[in-house]
Amino acid sequence: MKIALLIFCIIFTSIASADDKTSINFAPLPTREATNNIKEFLSMTYYLENKLSIDFNFIDKKDYQDILDGFEDQSVDLAYLGPLPLITLIKKYAYAEPIVTFKNKSGSSKYRCVLAKFKNDSFDKDKPIKVALTQPLSTCGYFMTSKLLKDKFGIDLKQQKYHYTMSHTNALLAVLQGEFLIAGAKDTIAGQFESLGMEIIAQSDELPGLSLVANKKSLSAKQIDDIRNSLLAVPQETIKSWEGFMSHGMTKVSIKDYAAQNIDIDIPQQGNIP
Repeated sequence: MKIALLIFCIIFTSIASADDKTSINFAPLPTREATNNIKEFLSMTYYLENKLSIDFNFIDKKDYQDILDGFEDQSVDLAYLGPLPLITLIKKYAYAEPIVTFKNKSGSSKYRCVLAKFKNDSFDKDKPIKVALTQPLSTCGYFMTSKLLKDKFGIDLKQQKYHYTMSHTNALLAVLQGEFLIAGAKDTIAGQFESLGMEIIAQSDELPGLSLVANKKSLSAKQIDDIRNSLLAVPQETIKSWEGFMSHGMTKVSIKDYAAQNIDIDIPQQGNIP
């Protein structure tokens, strides 16, 4: 009886672990060159590889929609997403689960979207303006830029000239180069351009932070828990040695934090100027 039970346990363990992937496909933000995207996440992926005996494959997706499609076809196991793409995903795909979000210097995981322009430029809100956007599914792109323009200046973005530059940095640079009057961007990124003459003219309420999102259809529940728990347990001294935004630590996150956001807007997939 004991031998039979032992054999059953061995077989059951083998079956259970067979569902656990040893190689995880990870899609970082599609807003920078692939090499920069990988560099930002190397500290985290090295840590998880050593801790959990898994390998990470960095998947270079061209935009947010490509990442969302990757969840559905299971070519993406883990991704780093902001509120809008995550909400868009969970509306049509029940197997997406945010597991951790990253803190900023102040210790908060929340952030704001802003409108920024060159400080010497002025504009007449009654005349058409040119607006530089990130990409269609970026939270600080058409979605929040249109809201801020309407709420703060009474400007309808649909009636303006706008173009998707595909990143926050590109949008801000397009304004500095005189191609556009206003850019929509994340607050921390816009702040990096203030020394070059950019000024923030409007900001949103706080939004839930960008998070690591797991694909529950391609990763087992145990693997997702292991990744979450490992990241939340990273020693503070180790965290401080990590590069960029990850050096401030992580916190738990719930899908409820994102589902509570009121996002009901028809977002154009292309700009109305080349």
